[in-house]
Amino acid sequence: MNSPKFSLLSQGLEHVLAGRWEEADRTLASLRARLDVDAHAEDMQYLIFAAALSKRMGGEAATEFNLYRRRFEQSQIGLFSLLASKLPFVSMASAIANEMLTGFIRGQEAITVLDIGIGRGLQEVALLDRLAAADALPQRIHFFAVEPDQDSLNTAREALSAAAQRLGVVLGFHGVACVAEDLGEEQWRLLESLPGRRLATAAFALHHIAERPSPEADAREGFFHRLARWAPAGVVLCEPCSDHHRVSLEERFQNSWRHFFFIFQLLEELDISRQEKNAIKLFFSREVEDIVGTEEETRRSERHEHVSAWLNRLVRTGFQPAQGLERAWPAAHPAIAVRPHAGYVGLEYREETIVAILCASASPPAA
Repeated sequence: MNSPKFSLLSQGLEHVLAGRWEEADRTLASLRARLDVDAHAEDMQYLIFAAALSKRMGGEAATEFNLYRRRFEQSQIGLFSLLASKLPFVSMASAIANEMLTGFIRGQEAITVLDIGIGRGLQEVALLDRLAAADALPQRIHFFAVEPDQDSLNTAREALSAAAQRLGVVLGFHGVACVAEDLGEEQWRLLESLPGRRLATAAFALHHIAERPSPEADAREGFFHRLARWAPAGVVLCEPCSDHHRVSLEERFQNSWRHFFFIFQLLEELDISRQEKNAIKLFFSREVEDIVGTEEETRRSERHEHVSAWLNRLVRTGFQPAQGLERAWPAAHPAIAVRPHAGYVGLEYREETIVAILCASASPPAA
């Protein structure tokens, strides 16, 4: 990108990397003076990234941005619900993931689903409805839901119980208020005792697996190795496709700028209100703050990876990426291309993969 605004932002980054805080503050202040987020939609991204850099230094831009954010203040889970209903990448990823899960569930009398980051259960209710529409509902379904927010777990339980009663399926629900990497052996033993075909799914959750203080302890590898021992017939994951995990601040900045640039460009094409567009951008602003503005590595949680990294991890830990994903997948917006690959389906905007829906198994599914 080549513009005076981006040049100033890049200079601010250079000053931050070099530890020149005063020069960085002056450069970012000069950038902010050129911005008018109410008049120019693209200025929101500059403001978000400038505030993230300033947060890293404890500068004024972060405080100014927080004042702006209050105009659209909602909880992060509330903003995600808005995003899920309005941003096609999310709705399409959920629909495609549910189609993949339906393929594993069809013909089964009972299933157990390990669901990482279930949130409020919106995708899972849609899955039950999809199974019913496809005449593929099992007699019994058990959700083993892992979600750090207890209120979301309660909401998911209520929503799924109501859907199961409406559809006439026997539902089991076990909620664990923790993150994936903190599942203990007691929880895994309980999972192993549950009946039916085993499935695992996670929608935009596994990139939150944190970095351990010890470099020898790779929490992601550990989780996938333990998951492979559980031997699910199918694993379906939705993940953003970018690299903010173990790369330098400069690379994280460049990768996240590109990733969110495409998302924000698509947002401007959607037939939704300016308030909704800005509110969704504010959801992502918290991710940018984490990716760019957090100085302590072990405290960062938005650690996205490229789809190839997820595929390689699946293979290393004993999973087999799915083949034969070439088919007509659900689509929700003409600007987004749905492209199948070995092991995943990519959602592309302007030929850039923004979200990947991965599909694999720990062992060949039963006939």
